[in-house]
Amino acid sequence: MGFSESLGGAAGLPCSAASARAPQARRAEAAEPSFDPRVVTTGRKKPSIPAFAGSTRDPETGEPVEVFSRPHGVEVLRHLEIVQPVREGVALVDAFAFSIVPPDEKSYDWVMREMSQFLEITDLQHRRGLFGFRFSARFGDGAGIVAWGGESQRGRVYFSLMGKGCSMVTRWADLALWLERHRATIKRADLAYDDFAGRLVSIAWAIEQYRVGGFNAGGRKPIHTCYGDWLEGESSTKGRTLGIGNRASGKYARIYEKGKQLGDASSPWTRMEVEWRAEDRFIPYDILTRPGHYLAGAYPCLSFLSEEQSVIRTVTNAAQIAFDAAVENAKQHCGKLVNLMMQVMQGDYAAVVDKLLRPGIPARIDPYSYHVKNDPAMLDWELRGGAA
Repeated sequence: MGFSESLGGAAGLPCSAASARAPQARRAEAAEPSFDPRVVTTGRKKPSIPAFAGSTRDPETGEPVEVFSRPHGVEVLRHLEIVQPVREGVALVDAFAFSIVPPDEKSYDWVMREMSQFLEITDLQHRRGLFGFRFSARFGDGAGIVAWGGESQRGRVYFSLMGKGCSMVTRWADLALWLERHRATIKRADLAYDDFAGRLVSIAWAIEQYRVGGFNAGGRKPIHTCYGDWLEGESSTKGRTLGIGNRASGKYARIYEKGKQLGDASSPWTRMEVEWRAEDRFIPYDILTRPGHYLAGAYPCLSFLSEEQSVIRTVTNAAQIAFDAAVENAKQHCGKLVNLMMQVMQGDYAAVVDKLLRPGIPARIDPYSYHVKNDPAMLDWELRGGAA
């Protein structure tokens, strides 16, 4: 079915309260876009604005700022900073969203057709309005969403990809050029660094960096939040997350034990993520093509990152951990039943499997389903040197 046809009707680290969800920013008043890191104004009016007077940095996020007095209020210019990383390819794009006004009165179906040149878009499921838009739809079993409609939106379409969708994009440079050509506004970008062995990035490392000012970025020490199995410390099996900053400011960091989160209680895999939202800042197009530069420039403690990142390696590791955890869970819940069924059916494996088989993929493996469907052998125990 075509898009148009489918339209239809811490160890010693105190924890603060969780941050509130970031408010929706209005459209940035951008001039002609370019690939130079820059920002545009959004007219944010918050009690903290007067503290910016005479300052060159936002005291909350540490970002370089300019403040201007306008007839309609105060406008703030925020700049994203970049640093040359130790080596290229040290970050992955893990979430991404933009808004755009399609040409010639076209709508979301035009955006979807255009985006299909950069990733596979399937299973469009229409839902209620979202983010102030009248209509929305989910696609790719959680790969992303699109939203459109509503008088206040004046023809804009919102398009968002989460981790699953980002892992399907292979032509980031072409996508960045497309966004620039059509004057799209990037509304969100998340960059990630995976340390599978926990050698460079770990929760202990993050705690120490927070204490010595490694996350200050020129401003005051940011607030922090703790989630997960913190009372167990290094013995945690469920995983811990340390959040740095306030999501309402549009810049937020997460350091978490991803391997444990996925179900491997002994995994050292730690992920470092930084999320930017278009809160008084213009997120430049080349954040998609130079993610390592922007991640390294986000905080002083990140400039040393050196391990080259690979989408396939990240997806493969995550899918394998999730698969093994799902198999162990099935064993605990259904193992005895399978044993009994084998006796009842006199050792007929095929008959047992036929009785238990259900279509689909377990929810915990769904985020990696696109890659697993294309290469199910990535989960094979023998091929990865493990044991069933």
